[in-house]
Amino acid sequence: MCNACDAKFMQFMRSYQGRRDVLRGLGAGFVATAVAAGPTRAAGKSGVADSIHLASRVHTMDSHNTLAQAVAVRKGRILAVGSRADILALKGPRTRVHDFGDMTILPGFVDPHMHSNFAGLRPWLDVGPFTTSTMDEARRKIAEASKQAGAGSWIQGKMLDPSIMPGAPLTRAELDRLSPDVPVFVLESNGHNAYANSKALALAGVTRDTPDPPQGRFGRDDKGELTGRLEEPPAFQPFIRVMSSPTAAELTGFLRADIDDASARGCTALHDCGIGGLFAADDIKLIEAVMAGDPGVRYAGQLVSTHYKTWKEMGLKPGPHGPRFTFSGIKAWSDGSNQGLTGYQREPYLNSSNRGALNYTPEEIEALVREVHADGWPLGIHANGDAAIDVVLDAYERGTKGEGGHRLRHRIEHCSILHDDQIRRMKALGISPSFLIGHVHYWGRAFQDRLLGPERANRLDPCRSALAGGLRISLHSDYNVTPIDPLRCIENAVVRDMNEGGGILNPAERITPLQALRAVTLDAAWQCHLDNVCGSLERGKSADMVVLEKDPTLVDPATIRSIRVHSTWLEGQQRFSA
Repeated sequence: MCNACDAKFMQFMRSYQGRRDVLRGLGAGFVATAVAAGPTRAAGKSGVADSIHLASRVHTMDSHNTLAQAVAVRKGRILAVGSRADILALKGPRTRVHDFGDMTILPGFVDPHMHSNFAGLRPWLDVGPFTTSTMDEARRKIAEASKQAGAGSWIQGKMLDPSIMPGAPLTRAELDRLSPDVPVFVLESNGHNAYANSKALALAGVTRDTPDPPQGRFGRDDKGELTGRLEEPPAFQPFIRVMSSPTAAELTGFLRADIDDASARGCTALHDCGIGGLFAADDIKLIEAVMAGDPGVRYAGQLVSTHYKTWKEMGLKPGPHGPRFTFSGIKAWSDGSNQGLTGYQREPYLNSSNRGALNYTPEEIEALVREVHADGWPLGIHANGDAAIDVVLDAYERGTKGEGGHRLRHRIEHCSILHDDQIRRMKALGISPSFLIGHVHYWGRAFQDRLLGPERANRLDPCRSALAGGLRISLHSDYNVTPIDPLRCIENAVVRDMNEGGGILNPAERITPLQALRAVTLDAAWQCHLDNVCGSLERGKSADMVVLEKDPTLVDPATIRSIRVHSTWLEGQQRFSA
């Protein structure tokens, strides 16, 4: 899109500020209808409310995108949604009235792809781009930590990202110089690559003669010597077994802290895409322990395919597993990380012959789809590179015997480099994408200039094309790859600005704020099989709400992430207050 067109688009978005109750989407957009004279058709009008919530605007995110002014709640569920006068008519002598004035009420946000496995990283040394500007600064942090390390301790680093942190990547030899006596294990932010020094390799029992684990790789140079680079989680396991790790009580506290942070960002539902990835059934016990403490969100998640036999032996089935805890599907990985150069591409990365790699053969992926689908489990398959998406779509087509994902709502996770032909196949197969939209903001420049080139980078998270192709999309954090922050995800999808060096990555793929809101509310809930409970404000659904000080559809799009979350409500009860 030309600069003039870009300017016109931004002028168009701002023109709605304070003027209209109707926001028409571009392309495959949605239309917000003005507030009805009475309660919405879905609401009905009966009974007395336990609480009434009033605001200048209530985005119901129902099928008509109805705008309202008030929500009535009884026994944790929505009794009615409608105009201020009509909802106040449901007030009884004990009804609590919460008047938020000029603020906006929305369905509570849903992060459809995050990871509880990252909770244990809270005390690790942060050497990532959000806190550490360059690779040299990361090296200084590691060296300083080595000097201060006590006997028997490890240096455990997190969030490293050579793709957007200037400087040379880490090597085993360099880590040996930085920390000759203390074992070092540094994880990249993508969760697919890590680095270890010689001390760590020795303690883990990994030598040049150690074979690569299934679906993982120990990096080696052209002489067969270990480089210290580790690719994919199976290659991390020897280190995890010998590294210091938090106690069960500490892990419970860390995950509870993550959930509290998400609630403060407006989330009322989290969807974990990797339960069992670290400690198999013990991961379930961790989540059970946290949910027993009544946190401020409902929790759903996909169980990792690598332990599918275990899940079957345990008799686990998709559906509720406890109060506000649901198993939504099975999660598999087809490839790695594009920014980590392990996402599987149709063409090589810039200035290389490397196309990335599949973690499984196409036949293995198809066999997994066939088994999981036949057992009635929804399936989410991680695929970052465009070639990986091709393989996954082939597996869905053949493994479901033509049924596709229509009934079970199968997904592709990240679905990062997505082409129009693949969108058409996804529509025909009933497969939906969940986009890690922070790729555009944080890594857009790297993809454009250093990893893929402008043409392929323009295919990164093509939200507008996906909507125009009839797909339901969601936006996620992949925490801790990026922080859980749905408002930031909305802004990234609407603006598509690049954090590094400025500029816009393919403005033709920008979507409207209302479309982006749907991708973190109703459509995210739909993908997670939670839409019967939450995702929209309609009669009978849980009163899961977020109150914002401003309406994301009426502000400068570049300021959406700055909107203050006033409060978060789960089943009509306030769980966060600013």
